[in-house]
Amino acid sequence: MDEQRHRSRVVTLTARQTNMVLELSILLALVSGLASWWLGDRWSGSAVLAHRVSGLVLLVVTPAKVRGSVATGMRRRRGTRWISLVFGGLVLVTIGLGMLHATGIWNGVGAWSALWTHQLFAFVLLVLLVWHVATRPVRPKAADLDRRLLLQTGVITALASGAFLAQEGATRLFGLDGRSRRFTGSHQVGSFDPANMPSTIWINDSAPEDTTAASWRFTIAGQPLSIDQLWSQSEPVVATIDCTGGWYSEQSWDCVALSALLPQVEGSSVRVESSTGYSRLFAHHEMDALYLAVGYGGEPLRSRHGAPVRLIAPGQRAPMWIKWVTSVAFDDRKPWEQSPLPLS
Repeated sequence: MDEQRHRSRVVTLTARQTNMVLELSILLALVSGLASWWLGDRWSGSAVLAHRVSGLVLLVVTPAKVRGSVATGMRRRRGTRWISLVFGGLVLVTIGLGMLHATGIWNGVGAWSALWTHQLFAFVLLVLLVWHVATRPVRPKAADLDRRLLLQTGVITALASGAFLAQEGATRLFGLDGRSRRFTGSHQVGSFDPANMPSTIWINDSAPEDTTAASWRFTIAGQPLSIDQLWSQSEPVVATIDCTGGWYSEQSWDCVALSALLPQVEGSSVRVESSTGYSRLFAHHEMDALYLAVGYGGEPLRSRHGAPVRLIAPGQRAPMWIKWVTSVAFDDRKPWEQSPLPLS
């Protein structure tokens, strides 16, 4: 019996250790989720995997949290206990929404889709996490970093990884839409069918009223260039736009490489700006892999897709695919001087 009790103590986390695992898992989920928006195709898959496993870690640890500090807090009848319950419930709902998107059970585009709601709740959770840590300051001790924590963290990670594999297996076994999603977690919509390709806009941008090619004012390195001139130089390039809203679409874009339009390099970077004021900086070495598109499949772009000219950035997430481009110019700032993700 004594030996059994000793083993129980070895494999059971203390309340402080449970809080440490939960808080670090929430933080990892938030950071990896944001990183998947910013990182290109090369690394975003790894960020999405870390995001999903860290979410499942939260599910594995939740029972221990409920048995421990949650039960204790309810017995003490703290005035803020209901906020804590909302916090915990919101964590579970947010994870559930992510799973619904990943499996394709609830797969939509735009506001109030599973992924959009998942992202919205995640930002609310960030505020609640700061409040929770600030109002319940439990400083970890050196003694918390013991063999028990190492062993139990390994077990928790193994269980979360097993749950991830089980979810993937069930998705394929039952033929759910999530079985064919991209490594970024996005679902295919409207590939090589521009009319059915979705349209989403970063944060609070809105489409300009007049997007006709004849009236559009576009400059490159300070020199005006007409949309007809871009059309005359355009060639088809197949590229995949992968939106942070959870969808991707592959199209044959009619476009011109920036390197062909900017043969001479000046400044520290290239700034591409939209009529809305939205802009991003790109390194000079990226110009061969950046394009200005005026159409897709031989037809002009639609207004909601960035007509009459938009940026095509293969391998980068959709926030970098600037719509309604009005100017391409050199800039003295380095690309790393801008925020990793646009803030407006």
